[in-house]
Amino acid sequence: MTVIVKKIGGSVAVVIPKAVARDMQLSEGTALDVSSTATEIVMRKRGKRPRRPLSQIVAGMNPAAYRRHNRSLLGGTPVGREVW
Repeated sequence: MTVIVKKIGGSVAVVIPKAVARDMQLSEGTALDVSSTATEIVMRKRGKRPRRPLSQIVAGMNPAAYRRHNRSLLGGTPVGREVW
């Protein structure tokens, strides 16, 4: 299948045919990794990042880092229109 490179503003673009987009399950906003060599351009659909459990994220937090920046993990006084 041959496609044409088109100029859009200061960049160039390739339109992916509808059949290819459907086969690859591509839709507007899908992220692609693009790599190239002297003679090839390769586009790969980005894999989803694995989600970490909240307990693992919290375990990696350093409360001392928040104190250094005069912030608190638990808060102390209202900042906006919170009801305390």
